[in-house]
Amino acid sequence: MSSVGVFRKAEIDGKSFLVHTLRQADEPTSSREVLAMDSHGDDLPLFLCPTVRVEFHILNLRKDDDGNEFDELHPYTCLPHFPSKGESLHDCDDDYHIISSCKLPVVPLFPSSDDKEPEYYRSKCGACGSKNMLCADYYVCRYCYQKFHKECVESPLEIIHPSHPFHPLRLYSCPFTNKKGGFLWFPTCICCEVSLSQMFYHCTACNFSMHPICAMKPVPFVVHHPKSHPHPLTFFPTQASTVCHICASIKEFDPTYICIQCVFVIHEGCMGFPHVIRISRHHHRISFTSSLPPGMLLSCGVCRQQVDNNYAAYSCNKCDAYFVHSKCALHPMVWDGKELEGVPEEDDEIDDGEPFQRIAEGIIRHPFHKHHLRLEIFRAYDENIYCGGCSLPIYQGQFYLCMECNFILHESCANAPRMKRHPLYPMPLTLKFTRMKDLFNPGGIIRCTGCQRFVSGFYYDALSSIKGSIKLDLRCASTVEPVRYPGHKHDLFMPWDQHEGTQCQACKEECEDSKFVCMECDYTICFRCITVPYWVRYKHDSHWLTLCDEEEPSDQPDWCEICEGKIEEGTKIFEEGNLEEKTLIWDRKKPKSERRFYKCSSDCCTNLHVECLVGVDVYMKSGKIVKDGVAFLPGFHRQSRSFRKNMDVQIRLNGSLSRPICDQCYCRCPFPIYFIGHDRTFCSWRCTQNARYW
Repeated sequence: MSSVGVFRKAEIDGKSFLVHTLRQADEPTSSREVLAMDSHGDDLPLFLCPTVRVEFHILNLRKDDDGNEFDELHPYTCLPHFPSKGESLHDCDDDYHIISSCKLPVVPLFPSSDDKEPEYYRSKCGACGSKNMLCADYYVCRYCYQKFHKECVESPLEIIHPSHPFHPLRLYSCPFTNKKGGFLWFPTCICCEVSLSQMFYHCTACNFSMHPICAMKPVPFVVHHPKSHPHPLTFFPTQASTVCHICASIKEFDPTYICIQCVFVIHEGCMGFPHVIRISRHHHRISFTSSLPPGMLLSCGVCRQQVDNNYAAYSCNKCDAYFVHSKCALHPMVWDGKELEGVPEEDDEIDDGEPFQRIAEGIIRHPFHKHHLRLEIFRAYDENIYCGGCSLPIYQGQFYLCMECNFILHESCANAPRMKRHPLYPMPLTLKFTRMKDLFNPGGIIRCTGCQRFVSGFYYDALSSIKGSIKLDLRCASTVEPVRYPGHKHDLFMPWDQHEGTQCQACKEECEDSKFVCMECDYTICFRCITVPYWVRYKHDSHWLTLCDEEEPSDQPDWCEICEGKIEEGTKIFEEGNLEEKTLIWDRKKPKSERRFYKCSSDCCTNLHVECLVGVDVYMKSGKIVKDGVAFLPGFHRQSRSFRKNMDVQIRLNGSLSRPICDQCYCRCPFPIYFIGHDRTFCSWRCTQNARYW
């Protein structure tokens, strides 16, 4: 039995495949000879229990005196076949005997014809450790009672894969920890994206890994796929420099097929592209097209990079010159995975009618409030009036006022659709309202996924298979690209790689997710900063205040009229110091370089810190009662929840002349609202989360 696995041409159900088999030591090893071989004989070899191979592999590592580093990959030396009398377990000269109680070879496992989903399909493989990888055949050991994938049992020490014929793939294992005791990141299979540790194939020259099932899977030699191409497609083993006509990229390890008649190249993973889809970055459907207008400079509507006219892409039939790369359009963060060819467009539209019930002219009943609301016209600014939807003040325009209580809604918040789409996520979002004792929100407060602020009003919710539960407040949900931000002269777009760390130009913090960038200049702003109101009102100024990103040059220093601190210090930040001086910092993550403030548009010399005027908890409305101990900060361990005492926290309006002192940071509460809970006062929700209760 050989220690090298190769692929030979064979017939399966009348179709040509390249099938994995073990070759003899004297057989040729070149890629051309491998592809030209015929199928092997009908010998049925016996295989070891993989537990023996793993134990022998670990024993070898312990007895290795060459000083192997435990943060490197370790190659296997034990052969997969069951040794006959006088044979050793490996291809070295040393004679190691079987070190396990599994003295007999494994046997094939045949499922019952009446069992549609056998138990071993849900079992964890004893060799690779994966329970999500399914294959056609399994083995079982009659001594250790473990079940194994067929490919894991028969895995040779090396494989010459048709998609990677120039370098053999070696069987490796990955240690769980390094010498210092730190955990390591396991490699990921390039095909199925499963984490690998106990047994996998790896190429050290190209630095990629494959699961044994993926590495030993039969490769179709000829493929008929009329939806992708009208002619038969033939497997092409050397694809390192071949560009796919569908995705316009090179994938060295994805099986590539060609049509010599049409000079057409396609990856196996690119076959069967959907023809009509809907993406989150565009409001119309887009259709797959193999021919683009020649001579035009095209730009992708998702990544904003150039689209090559010589390759296929997606285009919009209703918008001129809107094109998207195929790989960008089918990304799971952009496409919801639904093929819409043959589906009427009206069936795919989100149309749930008006978001409220009309009782009479100017009188409605909103589903999130039990009383009737009457349409009113704004007359004078009142700092004590806040919207029950977005929790922001009523600055201008029309609003709905409850006819029985003090509930108020902006006209735009009342007209917020029940469902909508957002560029951040491909699935539709549903409008919801925070309530106490809700099944999925028992604390009456949620945290926005976009700006990371706490919300106690309206929000949009969806369930993402990639990011889990998605929650957006009304302002983040209404911020769609292109954004015409008043503080920048160019349009802003969402970048393709949201996880790439860049610095926000407003708050000077690293924003790794949910941000907007300018394609014409080096400008980045995060969701938290772009959703701050740009124009606001102040009770002691009759003019509008404008958000300024930089301090204007002046001979006299500007002072905030609320906290009486210097504007050049940015947000009200205190140095950590003596408790008696009451100068504990309330937010250690805010940098001192932040210089955003509100300034009067006239000559009133009114200057205010942003968070002194609108607060840090912008979307939490006074008068509500929420429960502490439910919403957690990043990095806050959920197991400590059992040591925290959940309590009701009341949100109060900070409108008195003598402002209370926070019992957590020992500072006077400078923000529009403060919190009362467990007979203690807090200036922000962060202080309530950082407080300890006994």
